[in-house]
Amino acid sequence: MRLDSAAMVWTDRELDGKVTPELYRLLQELFELGTQPLVLDLVGVSSIDDGGIAVLAAAAVRAGQLGFGLELRLPGGNAVAVRDASGLRNALVRAYPSTT
Repeated sequence: MRLDSAAMVWTDRELDGKVTPELYRLLQELFELGTQPLVLDLVGVSSIDDGGIAVLAAAAVRAGQLGFGLELRLPGGNAVAVRDASGLRNALVRAYPSTT
């Protein structure tokens, strides 16, 4: 969903090999369009595999390079803006305790 220069990406599926290529493409397109803020609503996501983590980490790093944070909406009502892979990992470990 887009509103002016902002966008929210929402999914309620596992972030796995079936969806990560499409998610990567979409996020890259949004960055190229100058989307800010970029919000990822992951509240309905039950699990994230290594590929999903890699896509999210790349997006967090890209957002940080562009001078803003990738805004995550996570299970449990948590919201956080991350600017790098370390911040993303910390947020995911809290939201998905089985994530390593």
